[in-house]
Amino acid sequence: MSDNPQADVDPSDFPEEGGPGDTLNPSEGTDSDEVRNDDGDIVVDPPQGWSEADRFGMTAREEREGESLDARLAAEEPDVPDAIEPADGGPRRAHRGQIDGAPEDGDSLYDVADE
Repeated sequence: MSDNPQADVDPSDFPEEGGPGDTLNPSEGTDSDEVRNDDGDIVVDPPQGWSEADRFGMTAREEREGESLDARLAAEEPDVPDAIEPADGGPRRAHRGQIDGAPEDGDSLYDVADE
């Protein structure tokens, strides 16, 4: 090795247009301002109700300890919203033609005579 640091530099690593090795040449630049594209210029803010940073497990201590099963179950939400009403409430009381009182029995096949 020589005392001159530039003596060990390979000139093929520095093409005329660009930098060393895999550096992009100016003709290959992808700066959004140069290619007239705003993809890199748009800033997206999180929604107002975003609270992922407040969740359990964000600190090293919480991550080591782990979340309790009770806390995980308390955070669960039902798959079906409460606002949906049942499609059919079904019969509220047994009707005269029922044999055993089950609402799905339907009407009696026979006339019921009142005494």
